[in-house]
Amino acid sequence: MTNLKYWLAINNITNLGPVTINKLWEHFGDIKTVWEASKGDIQKIEGLSKPAVAAFLEKRDKIDLEEQPDLIRKNNVKVITIEEENYPANLKNIYAPPPVLYIKGSLFKADEKALAIVGTRRASSYGLEIAKRLAFELAGLGITIVSGLASGVDTAAHKGALEAKGRTLAIFGCGVDMIFPAENRELAKEIESSGACVSEFPMGARTEKGNFPRRNRIISGLTLGTIVVEGNYDSGAMITAKDALEQGREVFAVPGNVEADQSKGPHWLIKQGAKLVESVDDILSELEHILGPYKIRPRIKEKKDLSGLSGDEKRIVEALVSEPRHIDQLANSLKMEVQSVSSLLMMLELKNFIKPLPGKFYTVL
Repeated sequence: MTNLKYWLAINNITNLGPVTINKLWEHFGDIKTVWEASKGDIQKIEGLSKPAVAAFLEKRDKIDLEEQPDLIRKNNVKVITIEEENYPANLKNIYAPPPVLYIKGSLFKADEKALAIVGTRRASSYGLEIAKRLAFELAGLGITIVSGLASGVDTAAHKGALEAKGRTLAIFGCGVDMIFPAENRELAKEIESSGACVSEFPMGARTEKGNFPRRNRIISGLTLGTIVVEGNYDSGAMITAKDALEQGREVFAVPGNVEADQSKGPHWLIKQGAKLVESVDDILSELEHILGPYKIRPRIKEKKDLSGLSGDEKRIVEALVSEPRHIDQLANSLKMEVQSVSSLLMMLELKNFIKPLPGKFYTVL
């Protein structure tokens, strides 16, 4: 691509955002012409940010046009620009689509059938399990899972997709050569081999707080819908959900413990009309007009030998096989006293049949 060095150079100018770059490109029709345009011609364009234009005019003569192409070659990074036919269709239709995408791995046409799974970094055991399970089941059906590589829910979602041998995309808030958080370096390599690590930020760009809202609009923009699994009102997951709504995409929310702060975001979304998610069926039924009918594969847990358990212990394990349940729900469904159920749960935990989750929920191992 002969114009690539100009795209890379203009995208590397600080304070020159996607709105300004796209307006310049649309006005002149060619990025090389943008790069070489006179100050007078650029200043005649209406609606451009004056500080952004000033930054462009000041810095373009100081940029080495070969520096960024060298970096992408050395780091085995692919680049797709907004003028190319293989630019992701879902993303191209959002407000301020990124002019340049840096990719480690591969993007495919099939990735248009994608869903985002996002949530808090400080996820509960319940949130992590749900995020991983949803990702596993969706990826197993051929749906690409998109998230942000952050610790917590994002990490669980990526891992669930990988365990299903499916595709997953990690969207960075820094250059694709700058893994963040550092503990997910190996996970990023796995994602690269069966999906892609993607960023709109140039090579070498470090993580900054202001980068994450920009990253979040890409997470939602690449997908048909966003699933929120735990997050407070002001969390990044909620920003992603709001971006999805503005982009005309579906928003799904997983309910949680009413007493937990990380449930406040999903519960607020549900009150506003987001689809409540108890299983993958809830997601697929909402998107059937786009995805077509899917046959859900039943969730399979390793079958344990229950022969050494008492009758009541067996009843509790069997009640927890399909989904995590609250201690009060167990007591009501089994017609037992809560105190008795509590004692039985303690014994089953010691015998390594179940594990507790936050909010007095329990699940089988």
